[in-house]
Amino acid sequence: MLDEYQHDDFEVVRTDMRFGGFEELKLRNEDATLFFSLIFPKSGSMELEKLVMKDGCSGALYPMYTHDGRRWALMSIPTEYYTGGQSITQILKGRNKQSSREGIGVWHVGNYAWKLYAAKNNSQRNTLQKLREDYRRADVRGLPMGQPRFQDGTIKEGNGNPYGGMALIVNWFEGTNFNFHRPPKPFKSALEAQKISHSKSSADYKKIKAGCESAETVGLQDCQGYVKAGKYEPVVFIDVHTSWNPQKNKFGSSQQGIDMVSIITAWGAQS
Repeated sequence: MLDEYQHDDFEVVRTDMRFGGFEELKLRNEDATLFFSLIFPKSGSMELEKLVMKDGCSGALYPMYTHDGRRWALMSIPTEYYTGGQSITQILKGRNKQSSREGIGVWHVGNYAWKLYAAKNNSQRNTLQKLREDYRRADVRGLPMGQPRFQDGTIKEGNGNPYGGMALIVNWFEGTNFNFHRPPKPFKSALEAQKISHSKSSADYKKIKAGCESAETVGLQDCQGYVKAGKYEPVVFIDVHTSWNPQKNKFGSSQQGIDMVSIITAWGAQS
């Protein structure tokens, strides 16, 4: 993901010499995400991360890169959740809910999809913690997922008592859906519907191929998502579950991931 950014793609909103020095940035021509660029070496990165993350949501910390002879790392959060430490309330209408096999439901909120999960007991909380860890592992290995972030909070349904919950917030997806369900929505059909270029040098092809290779790497289970030509992420995966084995400390295999790599490789061979 970081490979898509250059240092000059951002404009500096302000600089701050706390925590070893950081810049508050925003992408030119985009207001949806706030970025913090940390100067390395630094001793205060954890303190900065706590400052940012306490302001309303979890974000993403990208790998280090080099600019002007210094090492930097990039951290991002959605601007709408950077609230100066104040709590936020999001009203989600029942009539707008889309069904979810795993969560309470999915809602379209502005440019984002909100998927809510209940966290009423230790069992549910442990399950959600494992989900977070799975998303982190997939993100580190480059799986395109719509820039996911997690928000803990309290859920209140109608006049019922409030209970603990969590929101998974990702960029809203458009495009052609694919999955391996029965009956399936074939990945190749999504490539065809979106008229994805067969050229191996095209941006869409390279990003989609890299996404499929990441799916294979993490042993992605129940591969499903969307293809949309011309987007920053022309393929995104949803309902992410890797085949991570904590006992063996490695990922298992995914035949669906292998199949997706074969499909996109053959697609490029047609150029």
